Amino acid sequence: MTWEVSINRNISFARLLEIQEEGLSRLKSENGSLLIFAELKPTITLGSRQIHENAQFSHLNQVKELAAREDIDIVHGERGGNETWHGPGQWVGFVVTPLEKFTGDPRGVRKAVCGILKRVHQVVKEYEPAAVVEEDDRMGIWSKRGKIVSVGIKIRSGYITSGFAMNCFPHQTSFMGINPCGIAGAAPDFIFPRNMPRELWNAEFEKIPAKILKAFEEEVIQCQS
Repeated sequence: MTWEVSINRNISFARLLEIQEEGLSRLKSENGSLLIFAELKPTITLGSRQIHENAQFSHLNQVKELAAREDIDIVHGERGGNETWHGPGQWVGFVVTPLEKFTGDPRGVRKAVCGILKRVHQVVKEYEPAAVVEEDDRMGIWSKRGKIVSVGIKIRSGYITSGFAMNCFPHQTSFMGINPCGIAGAAPDFIFPRNMPRELWNAEFEKIPAKILKAFEEEVIQCQS
């Protein structure tokens, strides 16, 4: 497949959604595909399954106070799942493409999730060879220490929207004690090796979108419905 690419740094989640909407409106007339990469300002997003009374957010008021003090937004995302954190050191990737074109199946939502994860997994393994793709309640890519990549999509007018988030290196605001995607007991992990010098993080971080693009362009993925 051929993909357009948009790379964005230090933007708000609201701006990311605007970029997605602009791309989706244009692509519908072209049957085109777009990968949007964004390093977001620190943000907590709530998924479509979010229940404020669950154990994760029994401390919602404290999280709101902390978010306000640290100038961190709390917003409703379009993906499935529960709450999670986005921000510096993490690439959010929105995969905007016709579902049938991406999977060969106009109803292949599970195939789409599988296809996204397996392509991203090719890049993750360069840094964390033991990382594995898991399904169902633990959907995502995991190391032995925690969750590295989260995934959540929405189908709109036959198009995949939203996508994945890959944790590359920790930042002082990372996750704020929030379990990735609201999974009880889960911890976040990061793909860059712990022995990688900090001064190399930013340069290596810049290489990730090109590596993921290559996986999406070249990788042939077999996924079940």
